[in-house]
Amino acid sequence: MISRFTNSIAFAIACWATSAAFAEEQIVAPPSRAALKQASDYSMGHNGQTFLVMFEGKIVAEHYAAGGSPDRLQMLASGSKSFVGVAAAAAVEDGIIQLDDLVCGSLVDWKDDPTKSRITYRQLLTLTSGLKASDRAFFRTQPAWRDTAAGPMTGKPGEQFGYGANQLNVFALALQQKLDSETFEAYLKRRILDPLGIQVQWRMRCFDGNPQVGGGGFITSRDWASFGEFVRLQGSWKGKQIIAAEHLADCFKGTESNPAYGQTWWLKEKISPEVVRGNIILRSEWAAVANSEALPRDLVAACGAGKQRLYIIPSRRLVIVRQGGLAARSFSDVEFLSLLLR
Repeated sequence: MISRFTNSIAFAIACWATSAAFAEEQIVAPPSRAALKQASDYSMGHNGQTFLVMFEGKIVAEHYAAGGSPDRLQMLASGSKSFVGVAAAAAVEDGIIQLDDLVCGSLVDWKDDPTKSRITYRQLLTLTSGLKASDRAFFRTQPAWRDTAAGPMTGKPGEQFGYGANQLNVFALALQQKLDSETFEAYLKRRILDPLGIQVQWRMRCFDGNPQVGGGGFITSRDWASFGEFVRLQGSWKGKQIIAAEHLADCFKGTESNPAYGQTWWLKEKISPEVVRGNIILRSEWAAVANSEALPRDLVAACGAGKQRLYIIPSRRLVIVRQGGLAARSFSDVEFLSLLLR
């Protein structure tokens, strides 16, 4: 069931529309040089390798360290997930799937399963299907997509949030079944990556050779920023609407199980102590941001281990990329963003 919790941006159906209405009255400026330097120094001091800030589509700061460079394909870890949500939005627009359709219409082995037969595409994308979430060790080779689909359930569809790669790998399989001769990887490239002129390299793959879409992507900081700008512009790129804003907006609707997570994107939506206590990923990665009173309400992000971050703040017209090595446990999203936005 779709939650009543929708990020305040409603992917800008609310916030961006408001921002547009008051555009002439508001003066939105890029971060100051001092703020950019402080945020960059903080990131680099916490094992950061890339720092890039884009304001209104133009790069206003770009720093590299510890092996990072403009041309280096950086690990995304779970930041890879965001591409799956956007691919799903494209598939809805193309009439290939509907988010609340049953996945068993594609994965016929699920039709006779009393629980799996009730799973929807939306539940896979929001990580609420009840399918076993998988080992968080994204760097290990994951099972073949079909083996994952045949795996166990750990809950009921729509009743819990389980973070991991399995549900998105199964979504990719189910969508691929609908694509006839085209693979999920080729569809993503044709429909999203090529129109944006960017590249994602799937260096981590499953046992069957399919991409590990829940954590196996690598990308340059500039390409990730371009992807973020496309999202900030509600699916538009260089004057062309690649995906309709109304379909992209589905990526930014939370669930009752986790209001701060949409369809593969993290949201700035308050979460209760009970929800936080029940999920380690919330405690370690996002609860402080979700419940912060200081950060903009329309902030959304793609996040991965090692504090790989793609932040999008439409009201500030900002896209921010931060990438680094895995040893970045002390990095704080709240502190980093507070330095940048103060």
